[in-house]
Amino acid sequence: MKNHLISFALYGLPAVLILLAFMIGHTTIEPEQDRLKDPAQVAKEAAAAEIEEEQSDNDRSDEATAEDDPALVLGEPDFQYYPYPSTIIGNVPNSTKLFSFEIAVSIYDTPLAANVMITTLEEREPQLRPLILENAVDLDESVLLSKSGRADLEEDIKQTINTYLARWGYDPFIHAVEITSFIIT
Repeated sequence: MKNHLISFALYGLPAVLILLAFMIGHTTIEPEQDRLKDPAQVAKEAAAAEIEEEQSDNDRSDEATAEDDPALVLGEPDFQYYPYPSTIIGNVPNSTKLFSFEIAVSIYDTPLAANVMITTLEEREPQLRPLILENAVDLDESVLLSKSGRADLEEDIKQTINTYLARWGYDPFIHAVEITSFIIT
């Protein structure tokens, strides 16, 4: 008896649970059309819906928008943000304190092109990390804590990334750098 219960628990119970989940899932699905209606009436309603859709298409203006044509979404440039995956940590000069910050870079391009650029940044992350740190290492605590000092640091990081991207054969595509988190401990 005990062996039968163990066998059922190992083999039968998972099957029962899967069938139960399958049944529950299918009871939540609603049919696209009422199967109890007369097929002729369903066909009339479908034809009326098609005519109505054609009329609404004719009423629209001839100008295409991104809402009308999904292909245009790929062609419209917009800001894409890439949060840099690693935290930059360094020593504050002439003190025992450490600074750490995280950055996000913004790219102004189409979503498809921006994804390619983000992949490039991900591939070059190990080479860019020390270059980014190099911009902040020589800054003292007062500069790091000031708003204008951090704005200058953001601009320096942007210039550094774009310079090295150009050296590696890419077009400089970083539009801006934002410091998303900054801590001095």
